[in-house]
Amino acid sequence: MQESAQQGGGQQLDASYPAPPDYYSLFTDANLGRLATADAGAALADPELKYLLPPPPPPADGTYAGFGRLWQVRGRLPGLSEQNIPQLYPEGPVDRIAELKRLNRSVVFEFLDLVDVLVKDPSQFSARTERIRDVFVNIHHLINEYREHQAKETLKLMLRQQIDSKRQAAESTRARCDELAQTVERLRLETASARAELSSQAATGDGQHAPPPETLEDVQQVQVAQVAQAGLDEILGAIEDLV
Repeated sequence: MQESAQQGGGQQLDASYPAPPDYYSLFTDANLGRLATADAGAALADPELKYLLPPPPPPADGTYAGFGRLWQVRGRLPGLSEQNIPQLYPEGPVDRIAELKRLNRSVVFEFLDLVDVLVKDPSQFSARTERIRDVFVNIHHLINEYREHQAKETLKLMLRQQIDSKRQAAESTRARCDELAQTVERLRLETASARAELSSQAATGDGQHAPPPETLEDVQQVQVAQVAQAGLDEILGAIEDLV
């Protein structure tokens, strides 16, 4: 069973849609009952029960296996020496821009040497192409060392764009609130003017029953204006908290 699980896993390792691992069939009621009564050591020794144990915690450092390859836990960029590639620039802090320009010129010279070798001694073709490959790998390695800085700058740019977008939204909301405030103020003034006009007509009446100083429509307008003003104050307070 164990060998078939390993063989099945190896065959499905590079499949686009791999089948579930064969050991899923080991999760039976009988095995689960045995696991409940067995200790950890006995379960690890059992070829069937060991697949039912929880996996160990992920490593905090080093490497891990996945999809048939080894991956660095911390995503460290491996050095050229670790890849058995000659390093064509000095160790330690270097002027990467100057080194990239120098390596770029080296590619041109190496290509000219390759053309010359093809004319004079074609048997040296492989050695020359290998040197050109090493130069290109060094160039790519220098560029890849900028990836961390590039990621930080990209994150800063995204945050700036989000801040600018929120500020624009806040400014648009503030402008809309100003328009609402002007509308509320206009309604308040119109209501006050209508109330004053009614009071004036009542004071200069001919003795008949004067209309009340505040009609139902006036009261409704005042109430609407008060509600709108309260809502406007709440919106403005929320905007100030955001900005």
